Amino acid sequence: MEIKKIENPRFLKQLNITELNQLSLDIRNFLIENISQTGGHFSSNLGIVELTVALHYVFDSPNDKFLFDVGHQSYVHKILTGRASQFSMLKKYGGLCGFQNRQESIYDPWEAGHSSTAISGATGLALARDLKKEKFEVVSVIGDAALMSGESLEALNFLGGIDTKVIVILNDNNMSISRNVGGLSNFLSDVRMSYQYNQAKNKYTEILSQSPMGQKIFDVTKKVKDKVKKENFARYTIFTI
Repeated sequence: MEIKKIENPRFLKQLNITELNQLSLDIRNFLIENISQTGGHFSSNLGIVELTVALHYVFDSPNDKFLFDVGHQSYVHKILTGRASQFSMLKKYGGLCGFQNRQESIYDPWEAGHSSTAISGATGLALARDLKKEKFEVVSVIGDAALMSGESLEALNFLGGIDTKVIVILNDNNMSISRNVGGLSNFLSDVRMSYQYNQAKNKYTEILSQSPMGQKIFDVTKKVKDKVKKENFARYTIFTI
């Protein structure tokens, strides 16, 4: 696919699994080619290609709101929302911002150059949505290191005590700038190996397989997981935060 010709993410919903996989490969090659010339964040974006494609496939942006944490993992989001032709000016004066920027695009509802603000920001957007009786989803995509900060934990604590809906997606990479340590990191590792987690994963498969749309969503997420394992993209995701 000609990446620079992408105008908005609506075309994704017309693609099949093979085409989505090819698009992800094309985006990854585009990132490598362009970031090597302009500078920018390689690993955080190479490790989130399929996840961002899946988000735009399932949800309806810009009506639904995406907040990336950290903001530097939003390059793929920029590509899918029609900004690929501007990548030659990435992080340059007058060019593309290195993270989401509200003045840059209607697809960017939030802007933050560093970590741990997305859950609190998403909560604020969701509360405003509910007060105005609007209908849209708010999705916070957060890395495991950003999740461990005080602001993120405070936001989760507050969000758990109010009656509003925010979707929080944990991009759990096992490592940030250096290896994560501490109780929360150990807890996430235990969850991945737990009986309850694997039972929930099996139930997820069973429920989605009962409808055509559910099967499509399952196929996309399974392809993402299999591709990461097969091609060893862990070497990219290891430094996502």
